[in-house]
Amino acid sequence: MNAGLSSPVPDLHGRTVFVTGAGSGMGRTISAAVLEKGGNVFSLEINAENIAAATEELGGGDRIAWYEGSVAVKADVEAAFAAAVDRFGDIHHLVNNAGIADMALVQDMTESAWDTMIDTLLKGTFLCTQAFARHVIPNGAGRSIVNISSLNAVAVTDGMAHYCAAKAGVKVLGEVCAAEFGRYGIRVNSVGPGTTATPMSVGARMGRMGQEFLDRTLVHPPRHQEPSDIADVVLFLMSPAAQRITGHFIPVDGGQHVRGLHSYWDVLSEMIATGAFSD
Repeated sequence: MNAGLSSPVPDLHGRTVFVTGAGSGMGRTISAAVLEKGGNVFSLEINAENIAAATEELGGGDRIAWYEGSVAVKADVEAAFAAAVDRFGDIHHLVNNAGIADMALVQDMTESAWDTMIDTLLKGTFLCTQAFARHVIPNGAGRSIVNISSLNAVAVTDGMAHYCAAKAGVKVLGEVCAAEFGRYGIRVNSVGPGTTATPMSVGARMGRMGQEFLDRTLVHPPRHQEPSDIADVVLFLMSPAAQRITGHFIPVDGGQHVRGLHSYWDVLSEMIATGAFSD
């Protein structure tokens, strides 16, 4: 009676996953999971040192390839997708993961900081989604996009207006794309990580702020997310078991979103001043 059930763990042999920002953090862990399941990885990554370190750590041989460039630059995105098709022949899944973070109150935030955040997180997701769609729509069935949004798409944090706005935009963009691309057999979903153990989130996991995040985690024992927690959900969303799941925002936060977030600016400003909040 179970013959018709789909496995929640995808077999990715012969499938290519385009992962932006695979050089570090969640992107590197997601790429490792794809390689472990037999898939190919192509990444658009801006940091040459991250490319070198990830290449050494991930292995993967001829099943992983890189293009050094920015998700916020259309020419880089188009060149990277063309290179991915040239290398692997096709692209089956896109993971919009590349991201940055910094902090400033709205009244102190520079226009440059705003533009850089929106360009990287939101414009970058748009450009990569558009390039992916143009490559796969003619043969779209069975393809998918997974956006790495954030708990901050639905729960705001003082000092992160640009980040929250961009991640909320990623969430809504994913919903629009699910509606537009569904007719071609392409599913689009967004994942909303809570506090996750990556270099970019060090400050959010320290001291009183980190402890209050844990106090809002409803799964016991309470802990911050590991990148592998996010990778597990991303792989599931790419699998046939998720074939009826599209247009959703899925928090992966142990329940932190249930109780929301407090204002941590007093803690964060002190950490920034002492250099404790850094990447």
